[in-house]
Amino acid sequence: MTTLSGRLDLRSIFLVIVTAATSLNTCSFAADKEMLESTLDELRVTGGAPWGVTIPGIAAAVAHGPPGSLEITTAVSGVATPSETPLSSKSRFHVGSVTKTFTAALIMQLDQSGDLSLTDPISRWLEYPGGESIKVEMLLGHTSGLPDFSELPEHCRTHTPHQSIALAATATPLFQPGTAWSYCNTNYIMLGVIAEKVTGTSWSQEIQSRFIERLGLEDTTIWNGHPLPNTVPGSRLKCGMKGEPDCVKKPGFEIVPVTDGQDWKVAWSAGAMVSTPADLALWIHKLVNGDLLDAAHRALMTTPTPQSRVALSTMPAFGKLKWTAAGLGLLQYEVDGLGTGWGHEGNINGFVANVVSMSDGRQSIAVTSNFLQTDIFTVLGEVLTIRTNH
Repeated sequence: MTTLSGRLDLRSIFLVIVTAATSLNTCSFAADKEMLESTLDELRVTGGAPWGVTIPGIAAAVAHGPPGSLEITTAVSGVATPSETPLSSKSRFHVGSVTKTFTAALIMQLDQSGDLSLTDPISRWLEYPGGESIKVEMLLGHTSGLPDFSELPEHCRTHTPHQSIALAATATPLFQPGTAWSYCNTNYIMLGVIAEKVTGTSWSQEIQSRFIERLGLEDTTIWNGHPLPNTVPGSRLKCGMKGEPDCVKKPGFEIVPVTDGQDWKVAWSAGAMVSTPADLALWIHKLVNGDLLDAAHRALMTTPTPQSRVALSTMPAFGKLKWTAAGLGLLQYEVDGLGTGWGHEGNINGFVANVVSMSDGRQSIAVTSNFLQTDIFTVLGEVLTIRTNH
């Protein structure tokens, strides 16, 4: 979920970046664990340089190899603050808006089975002003025009999903449904509520049975306020919050722990999941390349919408990397001349995460950090461009 604490929205994050290593002289694409660890060690120092700090912890996983013989290489660097306990491949991180990929997959399965239709108006499932003009697919693709509840001053950590939706209803819509694109967490809270009405069970139960259990994602869970073993605390610079100085890239800020993120639970179907890079790399690979969805629904998730292309056409590139479009539930990442991929980022109290599956199907990457100010886009790009010559 993209920061409810720093505000749950991708508009506060410049872009999702990815780069593809497709040289014929390269064979294992970060399969070398030592090289991956060395890269993370370096990124902990260089990534925190603008702030004058060393990033507490970074973890990564690379799923690689031909279909049917997928291998996952993992690496970690740093500690689980504030305990100074070293991170491990089993360390669980809050992953914020990466949660949205699970919710989107659930809705796609319900459309695939005929239990709902992506063209249904949301008024079929819940009461909302103008809901007869807002389709389910608009929620998936961020073209609904709904205001983001997490940006409103009345937003509260104790709000239920229905209260978050009611709060959004008090604000003015951003645009007429279907006419533009704007990332909005209200969309995915609504999708969670709709899924519960359709299935008659809880959103968390559906995610557990359809995806977590089916794929054997043993280290993935939904935050309910009670951490499972190996769930690490987050951290942030002491800036940007009420009573603190603005966050500017300069030395001098203290790193403080985040052990009770105000948005970890209220994020719900838009950002409440906890996982490891290994589980996330497997998840995004199976979602984009596997049989969780039929080909038509995978295509809906990985086909840029016209509205997103227009909205992101002026997005500046950071070096060779650029976020270029969005589908119904996934974001398109691109690097000039090297390829594209589909994935999602996450940013929530004390944590950042990023996942991508490259369009050529050769590798899927997940990176996480327990430090809010980690430039997780640079981390993802650096991991993707590791090459081992054999």
